[in-house]
Amino acid sequence: MKSISEYRRNPLPLEEEAEVVPYNELHVVVLGTGDGDGTFADIVEEVSVKRDIKFDFVDISKAWIADSDIDIGTVKIRNIDGKNKDIEIETHNSIVFVRAGAIGTLTSQAFVSSLQDIGFLLVNDLESMLVCDNKMSNALLLGRNNIPIPRTSSIPNEHSIEDAHKRVGGKFPVIVKTLKGTQGVGVMKIDSMSSLTGVCQSLWKYDADLLIQEFFEMKSDIRTLLVGGKIIAAAERIQAPDNKDFRNNVHQGATTEPYDLSKKEIAVIKAAARATGAVYCGVDHFVDKKGNPYIIEVNGSPGIRSHFEGYDPWTEEKQGKVSDKKVVETIIQFFSKDVNRRPIFRQEAGYIETIIFKGMEKNPVRAKFDSGNSAKASMLHVDKMETKGKKVFWEKNGYKFESEVIYVSKPTRGQKPFDTRPVVEHEIFFNNKKHIAEIALSLKDTASEMLVNRKLMTKFKIAVNPNRRFILSNKTDRNDKSDH
Repeated sequence: MKSISEYRRNPLPLEEEAEVVPYNELHVVVLGTGDGDGTFADIVEEVSVKRDIKFDFVDISKAWIADSDIDIGTVKIRNIDGKNKDIEIETHNSIVFVRAGAIGTLTSQAFVSSLQDIGFLLVNDLESMLVCDNKMSNALLLGRNNIPIPRTSSIPNEHSIEDAHKRVGGKFPVIVKTLKGTQGVGVMKIDSMSSLTGVCQSLWKYDADLLIQEFFEMKSDIRTLLVGGKIIAAAERIQAPDNKDFRNNVHQGATTEPYDLSKKEIAVIKAAARATGAVYCGVDHFVDKKGNPYIIEVNGSPGIRSHFEGYDPWTEEKQGKVSDKKVVETIIQFFSKDVNRRPIFRQEAGYIETIIFKGMEKNPVRAKFDSGNSAKASMLHVDKMETKGKKVFWEKNGYKFESEVIYVSKPTRGQKPFDTRPVVEHEIFFNNKKHIAEIALSLKDTASEMLVNRKLMTKFKIAVNPNRRFILSNKTDRNDKSDH
């Protein structure tokens, strides 16, 4: 395992350097409210204790973040149980599960967002959870990504009812749903226009937000669990023969059986999961009379109390019937790998940004953010450079520096070396934060004054927008015509 000082220098390793955190060094945390989040947390705790994994449940309605060190990636959370228990969590070994109850208020959302900004892998992050929590956002997102779903429309007011009904096919019955709701609550089957109007009017009295959906006759639907976009379990939820309720939720009396997914179903399910950005989710779908799969919704906080057919997430081979505990253990095993525990970065940077070097504050550097650059150090073009032993003396824009060479980079083109670059550590300033960056100095004529590699972008915790420049910094003019 890496030490904290090593993580400070290189917080997220390159893929080829990925390693597995031993179970006894993992820290599994579940964020919830204790109201409806207990079943999942109880199973996770049971599995964690059995595997010698440190476990904590954080009641987000009682806890708060007391202190944090963003550079190292540590956070102290106070009063996690309402009884003054405090914990410290670290980005390098933590798996943080975010349950639906953890995003119920603006305060709790801010809590989740803070952990996300510090660099924790959240299962799932706030944006994914909010999309999955809102049925209309869910449907719109899936539709935009050409994923087959029942025709859907919002019903914001009484004037929109007839138009919304036409948009979903103009026939009865239809389904009306509240935008928020789980376990089949807030889902109604409507058989006439008068009933549709009456139900909507009644629900609007309680400030409910509504959508209308095309109705499909189905005796069952399928819940598929995915982690990192890979299928790990699938179960069919079947209505009881004497149950007149159209809903197939387990909480509404449905039974479950392991389910063998077809290739067509697998393709649609994976596309739906990817569209939400969720790293762990439950995708609900059904198959129509012609054998076509339709996605009902993607759940970012799925229940796991079903009889599942297990799938190996690495080979996707079927494993037979698996228990809920085995499902949880598979999820934890997946995220015990560094490469699978890297956080999603939601803050955008332009493909060109300005970076300020210590000692050159009056001459900012125009930097290209090269997301395909896997070099160990970011490149800076300098005007003069001389290496003497373990020291390098270099000049940039009239400023002179003396730095220690920490190693030498020899990049290649077409498998042939084309430059020798001494690598130094230098303090830089970007997006209102200071960073110690590994900089490879070059005298070669390049198309960019500076090339920022993936390692430094990871430190910045940003994703690159290829259509915009200078999102997070002031514009800097080109040094010369060849500069991007």
